[in-house]
Amino acid sequence: MKGKDLFKMMGSALLMLLAIVASSVTGVCMAAATAMGGEATEMEGGGTNVTDSFAGSTATTGMEQTEETDPDYYAKEIDKRITKMRPMRTPIDQITRSANQISRSSSMIVQYYSVATRPIKTTVKTQVAAMTSGQGSTTVQVDDGSIFSLTDTIRVVGVKGYKADGTTEDTKDLMLYVVGKNDETNYPVVIAVNGKKNQDGTNSLVPQINVDTVLIRMGRAASEIDVETGNFYNLPTPEEQFCQKFMMQVEQSTFDKMWDKKVDWNFSDMEEDGIYDMRLGMENSFLFGIKGRGKDPKKSGADVYFTGGIYWMAGKDMSIGTAASGAVTITDDQMVDFLKDLFTGNDSGNGTKVGFAGSTMLATLAKMKSERFKVVKEFERWGLKFTSFDSNFGKLLVMHHELMDMNEKSDEMFVIDPEYLRKKTFLPWNRKEYDMAKLAKRDTQAVVMKEASCCYLVYPKAHARVKLASL
Repeated sequence: MKGKDLFKMMGSALLMLLAIVASSVTGVCMAAATAMGGEATEMEGGGTNVTDSFAGSTATTGMEQTEETDPDYYAKEIDKRITKMRPMRTPIDQITRSANQISRSSSMIVQYYSVATRPIKTTVKTQVAAMTSGQGSTTVQVDDGSIFSLTDTIRVVGVKGYKADGTTEDTKDLMLYVVGKNDETNYPVVIAVNGKKNQDGTNSLVPQINVDTVLIRMGRAASEIDVETGNFYNLPTPEEQFCQKFMMQVEQSTFDKMWDKKVDWNFSDMEEDGIYDMRLGMENSFLFGIKGRGKDPKKSGADVYFTGGIYWMAGKDMSIGTAASGAVTITDDQMVDFLKDLFTGNDSGNGTKVGFAGSTMLATLAKMKSERFKVVKEFERWGLKFTSFDSNFGKLLVMHHELMDMNEKSDEMFVIDPEYLRKKTFLPWNRKEYDMAKLAKRDTQAVVMKEASCCYLVYPKAHARVKLASL
């Protein structure tokens, strides 16, 4: 090859090399500019490339940039950690985070509606005198007259009616028919369907009905030409619950981070401990909080909302056991009757309920001398372990809740129907890191965790506060 040609070839190669270097430098400069500007760029294969800012830049970095790009990025991971963190100590919070009852709220004030089924049973509170001949109807004074309407039929439990001849007592119960209502007292005005007849055989007389006799409302009865009957309108009742803004801040100083330690205790450990402490406080508020709203005089004067506890929302108060000789015991028969009352009646709810027991209550249940309810059957749900008390009426899942003891309710059990437990979140659980030195506060790194939420119960009578018999 001639020298001239060789020189040309070497020159071309040198130009190509310079072009490659220039391209690389341009790419590096562009990458550097991106890094110094603290920008997030979409990558072709998916995801976001987040770069740091140079010193003195006002652009956000690291955790802050990631949270601006995807606010739920860390919250989802932290929520998974929460449900695995000491679940037995915060079961209410655990159930609401694990189940489907949680939903978003657009306001710190949550309004919900409850509607109860109209009761079918009441009792006589004043003795009804036997009707006399010629008397057309009589008024029955009852504990709850609102359950009866015109044309209702009423079964009188334990009071016998008469056969068709009107003189022979029957084995069937007496049945009454509502022909009117007292406008002032709301007591039903009734006649007897199968009572004793007058001497002329025209009227059916209501016999004497004693105090505490049970009356059960049955179906309405209309005549051939009736086109209307007593009105019935069951209006849902609005209730309000306040969401509470729960917060926890965990900090570590720069010196503490740098200093050698004899124990393996780092910022992640401190954060986990902070999460648990926050969660325990939330559990206590969800159970025993008092709903309210106020202002902090030492701050900006903005409203502070306090959530109400579900313990106060339960619609039943029950007791169990017998106190004698300095101890409380629960027999097999008492447990059967207790479960019957818990799972039956209007608005009693579903066939599975959860009981959060104080230590004294749980110990008394464990000492039951019964093969039927022997405390050996374990049941696991929502990451929680329960002792299962099974009956023909329903299943009661019981576990110890230490906050019952801490709130001076060791001898109680709080029973809920988990299907009627609701949780609303105005601000979902989230986590954010702060460099307090950059904010000219102090030389620390901080993590702030927040959640604004509340719990409430619907169908109050499906839930109960249960207390041991008193010594």
